[in-house]
Amino acid sequence: MTTRAKHRPALIETAARLFRRQGYAATGTNEILAESGAPRGSLYYYFPAGKEEVGAAALEAAGKTVTRTLTALAAETSSPAEFVKAYLELLAGWLEQSDYRDGCPISTTLLETAPASQKITAAGQNAFRHWQAVIEAVLARHGWPEARRAGTANLILSAIEGALILARAAQSPAPLHAAAEELALILEQ
Repeated sequence: MTTRAKHRPALIETAARLFRRQGYAATGTNEILAESGAPRGSLYYYFPAGKEEVGAAALEAAGKTVTRTLTALAAETSSPAEFVKAYLELLAGWLEQSDYRDGCPISTTLLETAPASQKITAAGQNAFRHWQAVIEAVLARHGWPEARRAGTANLILSAIEGALILARAAQSPAPLHAAAEELALILEQ
């Protein structure tokens, strides 16, 4: 691994984890450095523009992770309803495992930074576009009407993000389970 890339992945992963857990504003660059184990000064070495640049990189990386998860679930499930249920079940498990501390790093960060930070906003928009594309592909593969695919995918994505926020606030997986059941009913019609 080159010197240039040695600590970069740890900084990005740590920033994404801290942003999803405590938000962008509450996460300082010193905390990212300390938790990542990267040497002092390395954050600005890898990200000369500072926190905003590492923030955009963290959202990009987190977005790609979710896209890979959604793509894998799309390949493993036999219907849009099963796909949504499987993903919301994963989210419920991850949220419970974190003791309701972890949210979506994209939404959590965007709520604090958009539209003020163009870099972070663009990274978040890109993540959401990729997620929506995976959902649209699932719908298309199962014969969902073309005219309704984008709107239905947007509804699914919005319901997932909203249910995640509600579950975190309630410290209960119930909103995620309820969203899964209601979305499944819509998708099975």
